Amino acid sequence: MKKYLIPTIVLGLIAGGIFVRYQIVSPAKAAARDLEAINGITVGKMTEAELLGRSAFQTAVRHCAEADCVYHTERTNNFLKLLHLAPSTFVGTAVWVRDGMVVEVDVFVNGEGLTPISLSQKRALPAECASNPCVKHLALPNKKLVKIQIVFTDESEFRNRMPEAVQASCLSRIHGCSTYNELMPLTRDLGLDTLAAFK
Repeated sequence: MKKYLIPTIVLGLIAGGIFVRYQIVSPAKAAARDLEAINGITVGKMTEAELLGRSAFQTAVRHCAEADCVYHTERTNNFLKLLHLAPSTFVGTAVWVRDGMVVEVDVFVNGEGLTPISLSQKRALPAECASNPCVKHLALPNKKLVKIQIVFTDESEFRNRMPEAVQASCLSRIHGCSTYNELMPLTRDLGLDTLAAFK
C-alpha cells in the first residue's frame, strides 16, 4: 500500500493545482470571449437573427419582456476574492434587442475602490453630449459620484474596440487592477483617473 501513497499524493497535488489554476484564469478567459462576441455590433442595423449568427449568443443567457430582450454575461473574480488575493472585480456585457433589432450594447465594469463605469453604444447620444464618445458623470444630490457612463453611437470606432476596452486579465491577476488605466485601457485618453474613487 505504501508504494501507492506517494503517487497518490502527487496526483492529488497535480489535480489540486489544475483546479486552482482553472478557478483563477477562467473568469478572465470568459470575459475576453464576451468582449470579442460583442465587438463590431452596430445598434440600429444588426438584427437579432444576425446576432444569433455569432456562436456566443446561441448559448447566452437571454431574458425577454414582450418585444424587448437582453443577452447578458457576468464575470467575477470570486476565487481570488475568497482567498483575499485580489479586490472584487466585475465585468459584464449586455446586448439589448427590441422588435428583432439590436438597440443597445453595454459593457459594465466595477472594481473595488473605483466608481462603477459603463460603455454604452446607443442609437443616439443624449442631448447634453457634445462629443462622440461622451463621458457622463452620474452623481447624487450631494455631488458624490456613483457612476461613470461613456456613451457613443455606431459612428464611433469604440464599437470595434471592445476586446481592448477592458483588461480582462484583471479578473485573474493577483492583487487585481486598481486604476481605470489598468482596468479599462480604452479610457486612457478620457482622463478618468483624475476622478475621485467611489468610497
